[in-house]
Amino acid sequence: MKATILNIGDELLIGQVVNTNASRMAQMLVAAGIDVCGTYVIGDNADDIKYYLRHCIERSDVVLMTGGLGPTKDDITKKTLCELFDSELYENEEALANIKRIFDSRGYELTPINRQQAWVPRCCTMINNVLGTAPCMWFQFEIENGKLIIGNVHTPVFDHPSKEGTGTATLNVSGNTPAQFSTLRKASEEGKSQDLHYSEPKQCLEEILNSQFNKVLVSLPGVPFEMVNLMETEVIPRLQRHFRTYQIVNKNILIQGIGESFLSDLIEPWELALPKSIRLAYLPQAGMLKLRLTARGGHDERPLLEQQIADAVKSLYPIAGQYIVGEDLESLPELVAYTMKKEGKTLATAESCTGGTLAHQLTAMAGASEYFRGGIVAYSNEVKECALGVKHETLAAHGAVSEETVREMATGARERLGADYAVATTGIAGPGGGTPEKPVGTVWIAVAGPDGATAKLLKFGDRRAQTIERTCNAVWSELIKKVKTKK
Repeated sequence: MKATILNIGDELLIGQVVNTNASRMAQMLVAAGIDVCGTYVIGDNADDIKYYLRHCIERSDVVLMTGGLGPTKDDITKKTLCELFDSELYENEEALANIKRIFDSRGYELTPINRQQAWVPRCCTMINNVLGTAPCMWFQFEIENGKLIIGNVHTPVFDHPSKEGTGTATLNVSGNTPAQFSTLRKASEEGKSQDLHYSEPKQCLEEILNSQFNKVLVSLPGVPFEMVNLMETEVIPRLQRHFRTYQIVNKNILIQGIGESFLSDLIEPWELALPKSIRLAYLPQAGMLKLRLTARGGHDERPLLEQQIADAVKSLYPIAGQYIVGEDLESLPELVAYTMKKEGKTLATAESCTGGTLAHQLTAMAGASEYFRGGIVAYSNEVKECALGVKHETLAAHGAVSEETVREMATGARERLGADYAVATTGIAGPGGGTPEKPVGTVWIAVAGPDGATAKLLKFGDRRAQTIERTCNAVWSELIKKVKTKK
């Protein structure tokens, strides 16, 4: 079973807004056993929407699209879907009630333009969006002889030069006499055929959620949190009921201290010996590497796949165990949170060159209050002295970017914030501020625990953002090692 993702919006196409929807949707689909065979980003253009929808429909079983469902004139998705499916818009009472509920709860007056969001194509199944005013729309259909069949309505959908001329299809509406309509096509200057006219059916189409049509198109709102909620609560469960999905088992292994090419050489015999059902992916990040094992099998093969993954991971430790810092999590901050909670320990941060990034990474995750005591951003020497207790003599003799200073920062944060462990950073993130003795990219990190503080020198390049990201990953790795050894 294959799916394609189509994200619509001029703001995405020009890079004004980062398209987080594509990655989140792909993750959810893959976790549900649905292969993603393509993702596309296009602008708010009706011809482009129809062209790419036809392309996606042709190569996949499921098409998930986002965007263009708002009340303004540039939101054209519903009108375009009506043209594609040869349908018409109508006001859905359930969608209207949901919009009224949201407007009433916020004390807003429902305007005519907002009421338009309750209009959906007759040939779709409307799915209420409890978090917003743009409804989700579910279409089921199949392709037969190059024609799209939805609820007994036949409409040619594929633009191929070989299909030039006039084609005729039968429109069957339950309880009525078959009617005829034609779709004219002509060759464009670019060599593609173009639709000139779609006749509109006069009869309403029945909802088709329970039909056996083998293709599905789902139109979702582009607001990320609304999309995610609909995917989790409605779309994924419906897809799993409608299709017989694969079993997919994923395992993430976090690696640090060795480069991708060196790791590949080290584990090559192990990789070649993996079962054919398991695929290995190398996912490099700043200062770390993630190995992802993916096992795929039949609907009833999950226990077998899980055992194959477990056996593969077990056999990897004798080869590369010294570089493995964690399993089953997406990032080092997640591993830190898991480790601190599991060990029942608390943590504090003291940051200079990372400017609060460490604390942010922790508090961005729910449940940080269970282990995170707090953090101090000590950018100036005065704050290092007053807030963290770094000695003036230490700063005068060794400077802010030094082993001695970072040790005192970590120790001071641990003592003053009452934590079991504390981490500290100080360095020259760049692009300026370096000296021949301490060039840009020079960073000291420290971890303070029950047995004292340990420090480590890092040397990165002159790219500020990468230096900060690499520093954070290095800090978390050193912390995890210290906590696990209970030092």
